[in-house]
Amino acid sequence: MYINEIINNTKFVVLLGKNGSGKSTLLRRINENDKSKTKYISPERGGVLKYSPGIEETIASSPTWIDDTRRRNRFEQFREQSATQFRNLELLILREIEKETSKRNDPLYTFDTTLEEINKLLPAIKLIRADRGFLIETISGQHVPEDNMSSGEAELVALAIEVLVFSRLSISDKIILLDEPDVHLHPDLQNRFIKFIEALAIEKNFKIVIATHSTAIISSFSSKADMKIVPVQNKEQSDFQEFSYNKITNEILPIFGAHPLSSVFNQAPIVLVEGDDDKRVLEQIIRSSESKIIFTPCVVETVTAMAEWEKWLNTFLPVIYDSPLAYSLRDLDDSGQSEIDNNGIVQRIRLNCYAIENILLTDECLAINGHTEETFINSLNIWKESFPNHQYKDEIQNLIDRFHDRRKFKIKNIRNIIVALLGSTKPWEILVGQTIYTSCINTTAQTTNSIKTYIGEKAYTTILKVKT
Repeated sequence: MYINEIINNTKFVVLLGKNGSGKSTLLRRINENDKSKTKYISPERGGVLKYSPGIEETIASSPTWIDDTRRRNRFEQFREQSATQFRNLELLILREIEKETSKRNDPLYTFDTTLEEINKLLPAIKLIRADRGFLIETISGQHVPEDNMSSGEAELVALAIEVLVFSRLSISDKIILLDEPDVHLHPDLQNRFIKFIEALAIEKNFKIVIATHSTAIISSFSSKADMKIVPVQNKEQSDFQEFSYNKITNEILPIFGAHPLSSVFNQAPIVLVEGDDDKRVLEQIIRSSESKIIFTPCVVETVTAMAEWEKWLNTFLPVIYDSPLAYSLRDLDDSGQSEIDNNGIVQRIRLNCYAIENILLTDECLAINGHTEETFINSLNIWKESFPNHQYKDEIQNLIDRFHDRRKFKIKNIRNIIVALLGSTKPWEILVGQTIYTSCINTTAQTTNSIKTYIGEKAYTTILKVKT
């Protein structure tokens, strides 16, 4: 799909990609195609947020100067331009009040109303109207010199002024093109800014296209926002895929963090799992290892949905990370075949036992809890005789009969009974997680019912690899 098609059908478009992938190039191309209704805000916005008469004179003498300079990737007087436009914003608001009867008759709607919108973005400072633009004060009223503002605060004010001015221009089908608005902004400020521009774009009816590295930007849009995420891979790209918020993005994007780096991400890669039970087991492995084993379990809910999630990871991760890596973990179930091919960047792993709770029946788990095969079968027989009318007595009998083949036996319904018979008071997920970690740091012989047979070699050499 062409980028213009996506923009025409969407209120908010987020271009996501690595450095050098062509996000800025794409934004400038959109800007060049229709300068009359677009405004491009460059990624590196330097300067001091201070009114400058020289800047105002240049703007007056050269109407295209701002647009021309904004097309650079870096402009050292961006913030001075924004501070000067503060006066233009004031004029636009006053004209708006003059023209619109409802606002003219509303004593609460003044330029200070708009100024308050900017001040709500700032946790520690505020702007005060002055003869030449504005002054900056702390919340307690102390003056703050412009060059003492933090980069993030100056950035946020400059961006807010730019968007507010643009929102009030008498242009139809307006589109503002924001190149890396996350620069210098803490994730909290990114969140405030996105909520600010989302509300303003809806109120003033204009569109926004954002190029960013930040998944915090994406995650800050409301769940109801008309927003598409567009991965950008290279500067020559003309055909684009787009994604909306869905169960996958809602689950995975918060994992990435605000400014994800490939090296950081790959220290705790995503592991797709079938259900919450598997997630709790894997989380226990992490806790037991004291961060010597690190990954991020992510619940897919069903094995049939794995392919969809793997496709999403294969599409998205390469445009965010230099060396993307992810895993998916499946139960053996009734397949009888533990080997499974990888899917792109997703290393797929299948357990060599029916499900992860079958670890409870491994030689190691029996031994840790003071049992052998013989003593545990005896415990199962005693339980069966003690509860002859129990709803799961037949499943217990089947387990006794098939104890030699317990690796492939479905024990979901009786796993808590098994834990009790082992003599453990721990939840089964904790017991399994701790047992798995113990196997990761111990070198024991691999037998038919050893934990290493149940887990499988691929899991041990990938997600269960202990850091030294």
